[in-house]
Amino acid sequence: MERLKKAPGETFTYTFTGDADALGLTEETVTCQEPLDIRFDAVYQDGKINLTGRLHTNVIVCCSRCVDTFTCPLDGHLEEELPVDNQSELDVTELAREMYIISMPLKPLCREACQGLCPTCGKNRNEKECACSEDEIDHRLADLKKLLEE
Repeated sequence: MERLKKAPGETFTYTFTGDADALGLTEETVTCQEPLDIRFDAVYQDGKINLTGRLHTNVIVCCSRCVDTFTCPLDGHLEEELPVDNQSELDVTELAREMYIISMPLKPLCREACQGLCPTCGKNRNEKECACSEDEIDHRLADLKKLLEE
């Protein structure tokens, strides 16, 4: 932190490799395939630190349509303006966690054209066509279908 304060306006780059376990980012449904590659560019100016962060890793996740696992690249980006108090060190652990969480897809897809699972028999439609009819309707909604036909 002192190095930043002594050179206002100058950009300092900090890179490190982080372990998802060490950062508290392990989940049952997500597995980090490699360590997190994290980079922060920091500039001290006017009593604040302007921080730009980048994160890259590959994770194994479950497709939200077909439930198959696949490798998904994560590329996170973060820009923060941090006030400088009387601290001697800057802990970026929470910012690295935030980048990781923000870069995680909400609905991961193994591929854009994933057909998912058949709602009737449960077969993966990407692997094999099933004989289920697309016109089958939930018996609880049959009366609504009759109204639409009238």
